[in-house]
Amino acid sequence: MGIFDLNYSITVNETFMGSNIYYIDNFYKNPDAVLDLFNKTPSRVHHPTLEAKSLNGVHFDDRRHILEDCNEISKVYKYLSNICGEKPLYDDRIVLTNRTRFFKHDFNNFKDNYWYPHIDFGYNGIVYLNKGDDTCGTNLYRNIYYDKPIAEHVEPWRPKERYDIIKTIKPKFNRCVLFDGKKFPHGMNIPNDMYFGEEYRFNQVFFFKS
Repeated sequence: MGIFDLNYSITVNETFMGSNIYYIDNFYKNPDAVLDLFNKTPSRVHHPTLEAKSLNGVHFDDRRHILEDCNEISKVYKYLSNICGEKPLYDDRIVLTNRTRFFKHDFNNFKDNYWYPHIDFGYNGIVYLNKGDDTCGTNLYRNIYYDKPIAEHVEPWRPKERYDIIKTIKPKFNRCVLFDGKKFPHGMNIPNDMYFGEEYRFNQVFFFKS
């Protein structure tokens, strides 16, 4: 048995604004083994830009696992690729995660701001890996109102009045969700201070290209 063995559960397809969103509960056969792997493997501080103004490590802690040459994960990419109809953006042997927590500081004003709405290259797959979290999922937005891109870790919080939430995808432990990250501006939903302590908001991610 492999760590990333799948249950091949029933996929629920929702058509939303002309696009398919796919929900797969009980995604991994042994999600605790997946968590154990990540907990034993050091994550890297995420530096999306070379700008010296990055606030990562100052007001928040944004990290990634990037595990290369993992042949076992290829079957997961293939499974998700067959569902969404797109090819992997990167090597299908790479394992990627997002780990984020916030420091208690006025900078992290989640009541008046959304965290970094952005678009990607195609479908995104997210496997939610926090137990007991049914609120801090993923927001889909109608528009991004900035005239030019702003680096993720320079100005990550964006005023709510500039964005319209059209859908919030709810998280559930060991649930995989596939949505079109190129069609819908999106970002993690931070509606409370759940991750303003030692626990990280944690998920595994898969990127595809249209």
